[in-house]
Amino acid sequence: MGQVVAAIHTVAPGLDGTALADLLWLASRMSEAGGQGPATTMPVPPSEPRREPRPVPGVLAPEPAAQPQAHEHPLHERLAAAPARLRGDAVALSRAGALPDGLPLTRALRPWKRPWPRGREDELDIDATVDAYARSAELVPAFRPAPERWFGLVLVVDRSPTMQVWREVIDGFTVVLDQLGAFRTLQVRDLTFGERGPELRDGLGRLTGPGQLCAPNGRLLVVAVSDCVAAGWREPAVWRQLRAWSRSAPVALLNPLPVKLWRRTGLDLPTVRVLPGPPGAHNTQLSFDQPLLPGAGPDAEDKGTWLPIPVLSMSPHSLGRWSRTLMRTAAEGCGAVLVPPGGRPARRTDLHGEPVTTQSSARPVPPPAVRFLRTASPAAARLAELCSPFDNLSIALLHLIRQELVPEASVADMAELLVSGLFPVSTDQGGGAALRIPEDVRDQLQDGVTEHQIWQLNRALSRYLSSRPGASGQLTAIVPGPEGDTDVPAELRSFAQASQRTLELLGLTAARRGQRKEVRRRQGWTDMATAVTQPPKAGLRPHTTERERVVDNRPYFFLSYAHTPSSGSSAGDPDHWVSAFFRDLCDHIMALTDLPAGLAAGFMDREMRSGDGWPERLAENLAACRVFVPLLSPRYFTSEMCGREWYAFSERVLQARSSGAFGPASPIVPALWTRVEYAQLPDSVRHLQVVSAEFGKPYMDSGLYGLIKLNRLRDEYEETVFRLAQRIVQTAQEFSLPAGVPRAYERTPSAFKPRGQGPRRIHLTVAAPTRDTIPPGRDVRPYGDTAHDWNPYFTESTRPIAALAEELMRALDFRVTVSSLDDYDAMSEPADDEEWANQPSILLIDRWVLTDSARRRKLQLLDARSRPWVRAIVPWNRVDVQCKEEEGRVLTHELENTLPLTLDRGRRAESRIAVNGLPTLRSFVDELPSVVAHATRHYLEHAPSHPPTGPYTPRPRLMGPALPSYRHPADTAPETGDDA
Repeated sequence: MGQVVAAIHTVAPGLDGTALADLLWLASRMSEAGGQGPATTMPVPPSEPRREPRPVPGVLAPEPAAQPQAHEHPLHERLAAAPARLRGDAVALSRAGALPDGLPLTRALRPWKRPWPRGREDELDIDATVDAYARSAELVPAFRPAPERWFGLVLVVDRSPTMQVWREVIDGFTVVLDQLGAFRTLQVRDLTFGERGPELRDGLGRLTGPGQLCAPNGRLLVVAVSDCVAAGWREPAVWRQLRAWSRSAPVALLNPLPVKLWRRTGLDLPTVRVLPGPPGAHNTQLSFDQPLLPGAGPDAEDKGTWLPIPVLSMSPHSLGRWSRTLMRTAAEGCGAVLVPPGGRPARRTDLHGEPVTTQSSARPVPPPAVRFLRTASPAAARLAELCSPFDNLSIALLHLIRQELVPEASVADMAELLVSGLFPVSTDQGGGAALRIPEDVRDQLQDGVTEHQIWQLNRALSRYLSSRPGASGQLTAIVPGPEGDTDVPAELRSFAQASQRTLELLGLTAARRGQRKEVRRRQGWTDMATAVTQPPKAGLRPHTTERERVVDNRPYFFLSYAHTPSSGSSAGDPDHWVSAFFRDLCDHIMALTDLPAGLAAGFMDREMRSGDGWPERLAENLAACRVFVPLLSPRYFTSEMCGREWYAFSERVLQARSSGAFGPASPIVPALWTRVEYAQLPDSVRHLQVVSAEFGKPYMDSGLYGLIKLNRLRDEYEETVFRLAQRIVQTAQEFSLPAGVPRAYERTPSAFKPRGQGPRRIHLTVAAPTRDTIPPGRDVRPYGDTAHDWNPYFTESTRPIAALAEELMRALDFRVTVSSLDDYDAMSEPADDEEWANQPSILLIDRWVLTDSARRRKLQLLDARSRPWVRAIVPWNRVDVQCKEEEGRVLTHELENTLPLTLDRGRRAESRIAVNGLPTLRSFVDELPSVVAHATRHYLEHAPSHPPTGPYTPRPRLMGPALPSYRHPADTAPETGDDA
């Protein structure tokens, strides 16, 4: 092998290690295929006048050579309109975002956050109150109107058939508007065209009158979203309605199509540039220069009856100009169309009254694909060429191709492709849109696609599906196999390859594919931990097929509450009202979901008795529930059982989040049992929104206990429980938290500090190299620009190890400070730093840091003066081959010589596995609480005490001999730190 490598370097000296490995792999595959090339290489197209479509990797074909390798499995998209059916296992993959410029759009809409100066609520006027107190010497509060959001927004969405392809884009834009927080309310109305003209419907499908959008106070903003392609936009009725709304409120039209296509739709109206009026002005207050208007008389009065309606594209530039024009009175203005009183100008006719048409040219017309490639933008043309290998594909897959391979494409580029007429659009029963690529169009587009680009497409999509975190929605696919669960229509050509590891993360284990194990049942719900033994990794969520979804009867929520002790004056059950609230909550959730009859919607430990194995049942339900509902009260944060339940669920959420299952939000829905002040909340709870104004002031003041006990608040109680049930169901459906492995109750720490203790602090130091300082030949994937970016478990987690450790310690109610070994000066000793001396410390060590002499010297100084409360953790990845090779063993020996005292102190404790090496993320998560507990206990035992400063005041002596006089350490310094 050495001679072969040397010969290759002689012929091609510029090859790096990756290229050399690819070359050797290709050579081995060519030898297995009898010298005919790789087993999955696409064949060369025949030299015929009409070329066959170029196949993509993983195409199902009768020839054995076209089958994928044993360690890879093709992923075919499930499409309702596909002509073929495949048998296999259905999976749901992460889907790309449909809105490319979400953050720039948010910035462009910031001007709408300008507040209305005098709102409907009052706030305390401090200046007026102080002035009145100075004059009258009586403290009488003075109030003034509080500012509020200027507008309430109504989004009127056109639901014509041509708008189906924009459903995901509009949903993404609605989310951006909702998260912006610039509007008092956000309503969505559906616009349809019936026999009597345009019709408006609310979210429940009920007809609403158009007059509801005419705001007398001008505090309503109306944005109509449409491509204006439907026939109704060429009629005057819808434009007259927009004019009616424009007289009392700002109205704009948002068109996802590129500007150059607007003239081909119903948006063929005169265009002007409108200038700003007062802030928040409606359309009649906008000024513009009078153009030569068609169908208008010569008098200026006739021209003045035309109203401007701003027309926006789905771009940050267009939305930003409109926002600045209306809210900041920017002088540049924005584009608009002019609408006459009749709705549309009269059509041009000839002498016989017939519409004027443009005479067609006698020149030959090129094929549609050729015309498109000549006039389309580069990004749109690139998208069309990358879609050519497929016969059918969905809009979701098109968004994924755009995000991974054409990131510069915007919504306008997508629109240019979708309205080009090259790809007919079909809609399935669920409302999803799919594109069909005709054979002639496919042949013409493939002229610009090389075999390398098709392989690049396959590799890019495969890499996304195995490593990217999940986005909104799901991309449905099927893994072909004769023992599969379903037989569904699917695209014959695969769009990506899934490794065996990826299939395991999707839940397609060996037990499911032939040797299925019996799924254990407890309490009538399925224990999904036997089917998914690990949380999802690399952005893929465990998928449940149609058959498994029927038996996925896990409890929707786990109710965690503090048991009220019996007062002795009453023989009744002190937790009776908690049980009543639990039953009411379960009834609402059963009505809001499709859980089968006889199954509990939630879990509560009320019915458990001693001897029933209650620790195991608690652990199993905590590992399977979808949402955690803590019933907060002052007693809750002093309960060790509640603290353990909170930590067990938080650890499960952290593991799912580290693998990219969802973002920073949490599937914890707190419920307020009694009023809790903010000062009573532990640090591990303060990051959550404990109370919400939408539940009402009685709930925030009295909690659920006050609502259920007082008869006059019964209606508020019913509404609060229903809203809480809605939030639980919404959270469960939004996060889809996978089932975890039950954690032993006796080994689970509490998330709340003991009663009476002040804030608990701990320091975390990362000793790891950076991407620029690792030794030559070391894998760069675990490293980043700083030591804080070190991620030893990069195959299991997408987050750095320091961020994971910090979040885990915060869940244990610690205040964490994080630093790196590089933060200390080379000539100083880290052990003398205040962060090491005044609080417990955890040291995360990468063995590869010892290859740097300066960092090794710092660790030696730290070990020489290490204090008892400094604990070391050595994470390493058992999948990382370099950690097992000779160099890894040498570094392990070097670590023993560098930190002998710190490592020996860790081995004498119960956390000896932490210094020997933690090979997996699960082992790191399990051992970190134990290491933190040992460091904290040794700090409390050995840290010097510091009496308060100030003069000493002796207590009066009641009896007994005289005590020796006490001198403060500040008056006379002790000889040693132990005397202090």
